[in-house]
Amino acid sequence: MQFFLDWFRNNLLDVLTFLTGVCLTLAVLVLVTSNISRSRKSAIFLMEIFSALIMTSIRITHVYEGVPGTFAYWMAWIFKFFDMFFTACAIFSINLYVKDLFKYSVDGEKNVPVLSRVVDELLIADFAILLVLMLSGNLYPLDETNHYIRTSWRYVTYVMPLISIVLIVVSIFVYRKRLRTMNFVLLLVVLFGVLGASVLQFFTPGLPVGSVTTVDMAILLYVFEIFNLGRAVERAHRLEIEMMAKYQKELEITVDERTRDLKVANEKAERLLLNILPEPVAKELTEHPDKTISQKYPNATVLFTDIVGFTKMSGGMSAEETVKMLNGMTSLFDERAEREGIEKIKTIGDAYMAVSGLTEDFENDGAEKMIRFARGLLEDVEKFNGTSKYKVQIRVGLNSGNLVAGVIGKTKFIYDVWGDTVNVASRMESSGEPMRIHVSESVYEQTRASFKFQGPIPVELKGKGLKNGYFVAE
Repeated sequence: MQFFLDWFRNNLLDVLTFLTGVCLTLAVLVLVTSNISRSRKSAIFLMEIFSALIMTSIRITHVYEGVPGTFAYWMAWIFKFFDMFFTACAIFSINLYVKDLFKYSVDGEKNVPVLSRVVDELLIADFAILLVLMLSGNLYPLDETNHYIRTSWRYVTYVMPLISIVLIVVSIFVYRKRLRTMNFVLLLVVLFGVLGASVLQFFTPGLPVGSVTTVDMAILLYVFEIFNLGRAVERAHRLEIEMMAKYQKELEITVDERTRDLKVANEKAERLLLNILPEPVAKELTEHPDKTISQKYPNATVLFTDIVGFTKMSGGMSAEETVKMLNGMTSLFDERAEREGIEKIKTIGDAYMAVSGLTEDFENDGAEKMIRFARGLLEDVEKFNGTSKYKVQIRVGLNSGNLVAGVIGKTKFIYDVWGDTVNVASRMESSGEPMRIHVSESVYEQTRASFKFQGPIPVELKGKGLKNGYFVAE
């Protein structure tokens, strides 16, 4: 220890100059360092500036101490005062830094502890006492060679700053739960170092050991703040990664939900399309929306039905009753068509049109399926009449032959069939009898081994002349 003190005494001016440069450099670094809170940056900056001013004051004081003359007197007297004044200012800066730590603490408390406010008031009193003592000449008077003469008042220059530092230490212990562990440990190391050096300075006249430790304190605070900033950046980076992971997970959930919604929407659209079109046609239209979809079938069976006397019946019904009646009966027909594999084409007013045997194979059971379907329609009408106040009867006409089917239109498109087969089926219906199934000769030839018929019955078909028709026996 004695070796260190001797070396320090012999190289004091060089050491002070070096420490002044360090403090000023750190002050500039503090200003250009971003992401430090403004209040904390101000506290550290002031600490660096006041530490540099302390070193400068001590250096000038030592240069003129022991030098006779008026100028040396004033320089030594003024800068000795500045030494003590800037020491109090440095402690004020430390308290400012500690208050900022308490203000933005771990537990979220933002009130400044009472002890920190007491330190501020004590330092203000110290400033006033220093000024009064210096002006009155009672604090460190100078002899003829401008050496300081220690008086009993000198204890003020030690006691007031030491009490301030002790109060800061006490506040740190009292409110340690409001500080991060690293802040707590660092402040204790710094402040106990200053206390020890101040005590040592009291017993080593001429060596500003306590004042020099303020530079160490300033350096440690800046270094720790940079370290703390790095940790904050690291935490922010981790938080960013966590937020990105959370966002990605939420995005995946949203995508899954939208995918499910889209799947449900597609299924609904597909079901709706299948309600309009046969499945092969719906698939073809979906895959090739711009393609003209048409197909020729060699032996399809067409069915037409309509309600007997519907025009007269509907004249005595309201619009709502008319639609309700048609919808109720048509719904029964649609359900049966879906169960029995019959392709509904459309409804035209009170007429119902359906087709079977939509295949390229001439030998098919479309005619037999259609007769069974037609019998079912008569049963559906009987069922409908059992629950409706309006009793209806239908005529049913069937014909087999070749036809063309396809999709017409780009919006509100429909699936339809064309050909002479369709026209003859319509004529068979219009020339039939209520609640009976009237079939053409082509249907009869394909199904006579499976069903019983009444006929032949000559039928005059518009544009076709006299043709044979048959009624399916009950």
